[in-house]
This record gives sequence, C-alpha cells and structure tokens, in this order.
Amino acid sequence: MKWLLVLLAALVGYSAHAQSTDPKQTTNSYSSPRFTRDTTEDINVQMETDHQTGCRYLIAEGQGITPLLKSNGTPDCNAPTRGQQ
Repeated sequence: MKWLLVLLAALVGYSAHAQSTDPKQTTNSYSSPRFTRDTTEDINVQMETDHQTGCRYLIAEGQGITPLLKSNGTPDCNAPTRGQQ
C-alpha cells in the first residue's frame, strides 16, 4: 500500500511540473521550393505544407504521413501557396 501512495505522489508531482513548463517553440527545419516542414521540440510530430496545393500533412517519425484534416473531416488545404504569402 505504501508503494502505491509513493507512486501516486510521484505522478502528481511530475504532472504538476509538466504543466508548469513553457511549451517549446516551433522551428522550420526543412525547406524546399514546394514544401516547408515545421517541427516542435517537445513532441515527435512534424507538419509539412505543400505550397503548390496549399495542403498540410502531419508526419510522425517512424509512423507515416497523413493529411491534416479540418473538424468536418475534409483535408486542410487553406495554406497560402507560393506567391500569396
């Protein structure tokens, strides 16, 4: 029973610490004439924008790529294309 209380206290302390840290800034780590890739430092997901079509894609390392969807389930293709920025 003691180990359960110690574990619970450790989890509560860790979650309080995790909520108090500032979120990491995104950086643009990859760029080409057609695509730009934005990454975050705190999670392993990247967002790539196709500036020819305006569509955005989510890339999870080792997991694959999927189009970024709006709340209604359609692809998010509202990104500015080259020349409109």
